[in-house]
Amino acid sequence: MKRETIKTKNDQSLKKFLSSSPGSSEYITLRNELKRHLTDLGSLEQSDLVSEELREEVHTISDAFEAITNGMYNPEVFSSMTAIPDNSLLDFWRELIYAIKAFYEKNYAEMENRLEKIESDSPLSLFKSLLYHLTGKSSLENTNSRQKAFIDNIIKDRSFIRSVIEQIIESLEYEMEDLFLETTDLLLQDLNRNYKETAGRFAIWSIETASRYKYSPTNLIATCRKLFGNTQAYRLIAIAISNEEPDISLLFWIQSLISRLKSVDITIHETAAYLTIISRSAVKIKNSSDNFYLESLAGLIKSMKYEMDNKFTDISSNTGVSDDPFEILIHLSTNYSSLEENRIRFAALDTNTSSRDAKSCVSTADKLKTGSNEPLQLSLFD
Repeated sequence: MKRETIKTKNDQSLKKFLSSSPGSSEYITLRNELKRHLTDLGSLEQSDLVSEELREEVHTISDAFEAITNGMYNPEVFSSMTAIPDNSLLDFWRELIYAIKAFYEKNYAEMENRLEKIESDSPLSLFKSLLYHLTGKSSLENTNSRQKAFIDNIIKDRSFIRSVIEQIIESLEYEMEDLFLETTDLLLQDLNRNYKETAGRFAIWSIETASRYKYSPTNLIATCRKLFGNTQAYRLIAIAISNEEPDISLLFWIQSLISRLKSVDITIHETAAYLTIISRSAVKIKNSSDNFYLESLAGLIKSMKYEMDNKFTDISSNTGVSDDPFEILIHLSTNYSSLEENRIRFAALDTNTSSRDAKSCVSTADKLKTGSNEPLQLSLFD
């Protein structure tokens, strides 16, 4: 009951903080209080009141914490952390990450300096005893399973992974396409043996990076299909190339849904979720002058409708008389979901729709999450 009471109090303080005026006495008081007790970064990421600046800080801290505790040091992430101000709500998280980094570098004086900046009444201060234990400065007589797992995760030898990551960074710096693709492919397979979730995220990063550098990700895609199966592989690829190649991403989303529809356990709600994402992609593209692409898209839509008709006989796949594939995708989404945002997306395809409605459509669509990452929470000492 005490834990629930504290959580409720912190949630209320967070809401007040996000609603207060920056620089006001209330803002400063609440920020200092929340700095000491903030253990759930997901609560910030999910709040509609969070500014884009603070949301970006949350993403940076989340990525850096995951990277440093996995032993996968990422220079780009740590470079981004320098932009987080000293008076940030996430100041203690930043200091903890730098302390763990200093531990890896055997710079124990720097580690202690960072840890001392975390106030003793903050839950994050519980990491102090663990890090001091790891450096031999003190010992822990009793450790629970989560603490043991954290210790094992920190001290595990990852020299192989570190050397591979250095090779990946070098391959990008000197634009060595073959080296990048071969190395990422090998690391993806290695990660998948023991770190399934991390392997999925690394697959997204690898394919996204290959797309950004105009490298051919053919072998990476083949490896993803082998490791994750078609449904998951197509989904990861769709997420990875959504920014660089949104039209091709749409094809992979549809392929993932078709593959999923062929399984016996897909629900109507999961199908509706897929179609929501697909309709969002359709609204971004709106049209294409590539006949081969349009033929491929039409073929996939036909296969998708066939599978949906077989799976959900009580829901119509009738999409009217339009032969525009993008309009068809929006219609299908509205058939499977009562979400108003789908109807807004369909309206946005109309050339007569006001720019205000179209802007509303994009804003609503951007709130959807296409990844599956759980919010980062401090559950180590539960």
